[in-house]
Amino acid sequence: MIDDVTRQRILDSAQIVDVISEFVQLKKRGSNYIGLCPFHKEKTPSFTVNEAKGIFKCFGCGKAGNVINFLMEHEKISYADALRWLARKYKIEIKEKPLTQEDIARQNERESILVANKFAHDFFVKQLFETDEGKSVGLSYLEHRGVREDIIRKFGLGYCPANNTAFANTAIKNGFKPEILQKAGLINKGNYDNFTSRIVFPIYNLSGNVVGFSGRRISNDENIAKYFNTPDTEIFHKGQLLYGLYQAKKAIIEKDFCYLVEGNLDVIAMHQMSLENTVASLGTALTVDQIALIKRFTKNIVLVYDSDKAGINAAIKGIDLLLQEGMNIKVVLLPEKHDPDSFSKAVTPNEFVSYLDNNKQDFIFFKTNILLSEANKDPIKRTTALKEILRTISIIPDKLIRALYIKELSDYLNINEETLHTEVNSLLIQKKISTTYEQKSVISIPQQTPSLPSFVDDFYVEEIETEILRILLLYGNLPYYQEYDEQNNTIVNSVSIAEAIISDLLNDDLEFKNLIYKQIYEIIRNQLEQYKYIDEKELIYHENEQIREIVANLLSTPYYQGKIKGQSDVLSSSYFKRLGIYVRNEKDFLNELIRQLLLRYKHKLLEIAINDCRKKIQKAQEANLADEYINEELLKIQQLTKIISSIGEKLNLVVR
Repeated sequence: MIDDVTRQRILDSAQIVDVISEFVQLKKRGSNYIGLCPFHKEKTPSFTVNEAKGIFKCFGCGKAGNVINFLMEHEKISYADALRWLARKYKIEIKEKPLTQEDIARQNERESILVANKFAHDFFVKQLFETDEGKSVGLSYLEHRGVREDIIRKFGLGYCPANNTAFANTAIKNGFKPEILQKAGLINKGNYDNFTSRIVFPIYNLSGNVVGFSGRRISNDENIAKYFNTPDTEIFHKGQLLYGLYQAKKAIIEKDFCYLVEGNLDVIAMHQMSLENTVASLGTALTVDQIALIKRFTKNIVLVYDSDKAGINAAIKGIDLLLQEGMNIKVVLLPEKHDPDSFSKAVTPNEFVSYLDNNKQDFIFFKTNILLSEANKDPIKRTTALKEILRTISIIPDKLIRALYIKELSDYLNINEETLHTEVNSLLIQKKISTTYEQKSVISIPQQTPSLPSFVDDFYVEEIETEILRILLLYGNLPYYQEYDEQNNTIVNSVSIAEAIISDLLNDDLEFKNLIYKQIYEIIRNQLEQYKYIDEKELIYHENEQIREIVANLLSTPYYQGKIKGQSDVLSSSYFKRLGIYVRNEKDFLNELIRQLLLRYKHKLLEIAINDCRKKIQKAQEANLADEYINEELLKIQQLTKIISSIGEKLNLVVR
């Protein structure tokens, strides 16, 4: 193992131009170096090396990173071997020592576990499709369950053999240390396989990396747990993941709603019927983190559960949390003794889809019917049930949507609407009294752009989040505003660009919605609080590969739009035109560029908020709600329009 002091000496000594020049013919162009990319065939150089920042970027294939990333990718070697390569080049002596428990704890477990998971996934898939046991046991089981081969391959299903050391022995022979395999949850402390004789479902993160597994037993032996899931690891926390989301995210965006089911095979059955906007919660009660993942793609969710007591309870428990997070919820209970997997085999795909469409219930009717049926005609139980339903309505953050549900409940139960409003308002007052608000510590800097009303929600505006991060990384430490003492010729007050931007966002409680961008943003915020400046090296050499790649992309050029792998790359002039920013040499007019960027961010949020208000008014009119709710939304639109007009004038936009 290479100790931390030696590792830092190697990184400090490594010159990226010097290293890459051994593999690529580089030519100086301005402050950068360019050459033909070694990772793909090209005739015109698009491979750029920035010596000052210590990063490379190819604008043809998208590869980017630091000197370690280059060696790992080009030479197909591990992180440790890349360090050894650099140590040999720069004649730095490495005194490697045997791994101690303390050393193992300090190792970069994340990358080691990711590599182990990739190897395990390849092993399980090969066992399923290329071995006699896999075909006769694993494939025949899946065929018996009605799973098509294209779906098996789509979800990357595999099989772990009955020999309880088959995987462990193969992995160890291929150089994997038992400690890492144990920490990945692939083998136990006795070095026996954890997924023996199971169909293995890989669990992907949003980037498509396998971060864990769920193994289903094939035998009918009730003494063996039906499922075995990867335990929590450095990269796997089942409360922060959803089964099938990697495969479903495109369909969720296209259809603007998501089906949530209970099991992995339920997800597969739904996808097999072309209901690809389906995910499952990995056998846990729904969590806030899981809801946040869904909310990135849609605010509309349909819970599809069994009609037994467990299914009903799961639906009821999830409703409050979903409402609290601002989700729109419908519930479908399947026919008795059926889950999505079994029901899909009992009916045709068209009949299945028709059943879902015809049996969707708003959460309010679902919960009302369930609770009141349990109360029978007992007046005390019915009163308790009604209070519980109203408590659920009180969780809804939007006042107008609360009013819509109160009206629907009033009509449905034939109870005076004002009585229900009084009860809900009482619950809201109690909640307000019992809630304490944590005050955020913000940099005391005058706000640079108009404030947004508190009822304006954060929305997903990724392209502007990207541009804000780019500005923070490239120019965050430069001065935005300075006050001089002319008499003593000294600076008495200085505000950096990063402080100005972050202060403006905090003043309106705006947070990034792209989770990986949010992580980078929070690191930058913490650096400012601790050191008063941004240390880009911490991000360039961050343990998270996604963060390293995005930061390298953003630092490569002022015109790069750093997206998550697989999305668009170079910022065109039309992109800036769409943002309302017209770039000459941006460093010469940074203050104006930042002001326009923040204005455009708020302009976009206001446009979405106005559209949201109009939709609520339409719903209120269709439901014949009292004028006071419609008027309240109209007042919001009036307030928002006034602000958006002010911002539009500053951006030279025509506001309709």
